[in-house]
Amino acid sequence: MKCLYEKTAGRLVYRSILLTVAVIAVVWSFLGYKPVMLYFTNWSVWFAAAMTILTYAGTVMSTAKGNEAVLDNKAFRLLKFCAEVMIFATFVVSSFVLPDKLWTAGFWAPGSIFKHLLLPILYIGDGILCDKRNSYKVHYIFAALAAPVIYWTAVITRFVTYRNSMGGAIPEDQWSNYYPYGFTNIDNGHTLTFLILLLAGIAVGLAITGTVFYLLNKKKSEK
Repeated sequence: MKCLYEKTAGRLVYRSILLTVAVIAVVWSFLGYKPVMLYFTNWSVWFAAAMTILTYAGTVMSTAKGNEAVLDNKAFRLLKFCAEVMIFATFVVSSFVLPDKLWTAGFWAPGSIFKHLLLPILYIGDGILCDKRNSYKVHYIFAALAAPVIYWTAVITRFVTYRNSMGGAIPEDQWSNYYPYGFTNIDNGHTLTFLILLLAGIAVGLAITGTVFYLLNKKKSEK
């Protein structure tokens, strides 16, 4: 059975569905908790949505003219892979770590379904089903860590700086403006050392995830 990357019409239909879900997820990202730019979930949704738009444009060009220039662009493939790893992290954390987990009612609110479930599954599925085989490179695995590291560095720098300016602790009524998730709150039972070690563990998990995606892309081309 051929994969969708070998079926131009099927690939376009799949990516049309993905584009619709991505747009809805982006809309919901601005309707959730404030400030919206504080959350890793939102950044991963915006990143995946941006790459989905580019992917769709490239697929339309391929369908109409047989032009694969966008889809074969090295920078595009790298960024698409990075977004795949990042949106996978959103799926795992939102499904199994945050208070509104997969088995709780809050997870199944419309916004959560599109941001935490449908977009991650369809976007990851796009990489597995629609990307050309052997199109991923080993260095993608490590490059995919860049965006999460930049995000967490910015978040930690922001709340540590403000915490120091407040005399060593952020007032409780301002926690929601600086701590995106409970496990990041070093004023509520956690230490900065614990947080850094936890994030290092997450980075290892993302590297493993990237390795799995790389191997899936490579294995499919073997006869």
